[in-house]
Amino acid sequence: MSREPGGRGDVGGQDGIPAGSPRPERREKVPGCLCRSGLEAAMFALKSIENLDLAEKTLCLTYDDGPGAASAEIGRFLKERGVRATFFVVGKFAVERPEVLDQLHADGHIIGNHTFEHPDLPYYVSVNGDVRDQIIRTNTVIQKYNEGKPIYFRATYGKWSPEVARELNVDMRSSFRHVGPVYWDISGTDCHSWKLGKTVEEAADVYLAEIADKGRGVVVMHDDTADMETVAAKSRTLELTRYLIPRLQALGFRFVGLDEIDDPQLTGPLADMFGLKGQDGKFLRTTGAAGAELTWSGASVDDAGCQFVMEQKGRGKIAIRCAAGTYLRVDPEVDETVRMSDQCDDGAMFDSVPVTGAQLMLRSHSGNYLAADAKSGGRLQANAPFMRQAWRIAYVPKSGAVVKPVTFSQRLNNARKAALFVKSKLLQA
Repeated sequence: MSREPGGRGDVGGQDGIPAGSPRPERREKVPGCLCRSGLEAAMFALKSIENLDLAEKTLCLTYDDGPGAASAEIGRFLKERGVRATFFVVGKFAVERPEVLDQLHADGHIIGNHTFEHPDLPYYVSVNGDVRDQIIRTNTVIQKYNEGKPIYFRATYGKWSPEVARELNVDMRSSFRHVGPVYWDISGTDCHSWKLGKTVEEAADVYLAEIADKGRGVVVMHDDTADMETVAAKSRTLELTRYLIPRLQALGFRFVGLDEIDDPQLTGPLADMFGLKGQDGKFLRTTGAAGAELTWSGASVDDAGCQFVMEQKGRGKIAIRCAAGTYLRVDPEVDETVRMSDQCDDGAMFDSVPVTGAQLMLRSHSGNYLAADAKSGGRLQANAPFMRQAWRIAYVPKSGAVVKPVTFSQRLNNARKAALFVKSKLLQA
């Protein structure tokens, strides 16, 4: 939340539903925009996403800092009014109120990521804070509500920098299918109103004036307060929501969800593919034809044959699809070679095991890890029964995000850990 109204930071008679108001379960086309066709992969933008292409008198309602005590009730009221909102949740609160997230999701609302502990991200990165962990930990709580969908993200306090984006984009877990940071057009400063002891009507007047001035846009409110408990105790955002939404609908405003907006900022420029770089420095490459093998022979992620997309399949499983539309697949009944296939069945399911930074290991459904067979020209094979035999594969986004070089001290520490592992195995023997 911001410390003053208008700052670029987290700001801080009921009539029936007007005829034609959209119900939460519907996905209508937004006037002036293209229908959303789906987003396969996305990465964080270097600048905040704002001024979205919305038709006149169209609003997108968002809530930050929850879930709080009133979040579920806010969600239910909005559903009754035919309004879908995005709730950008703070992980440390979300783990305490999973039943609230369940209810919000059941009511048709979108669950977005607002970090785990609500730090100031640009400063946090500058002091070597683990910004990826802030995203990943919250994702473990909200992932089930976003299977097969993009995960929308809003930066805390609205603060963002290219350094934060680059830090997040090098890791598949903190960037894949993420869209953001989504900024706002109408702050309304509800938190500031509660801090000053203003009435619901006075707080609503601020929103109504901003909305009348801009005519459209993304609206931010707060269903809790992540960093000022004294303000949270005074919150009347539930009452504000009940007061404000019917009046806006009576004025002819309509509400859309973030996933109903096909603004290029949310889709086109952010759609991305990635390459997989092996331990030998070569990229995984395929022709994409069904039955084709894959080899560690690519020179660059810019090569279309080296570009892939990941699909979440539930239960922790992923599938990897190439630019041609076929999937990596293993059939242990035949052999251990990984081939491209039109099928996306059990043989195309993999476990992604993160190692460090951009590195990961991939385990096939047979239990074997992926590696390379030097005797077969570097073909990709699921031929490593033990993790120590698996190849550590680097995730390389096509956007060009780069992992920071490993320092000499880090190399020494890694060598020490490897030596201790060997020692422990010898002692066990």
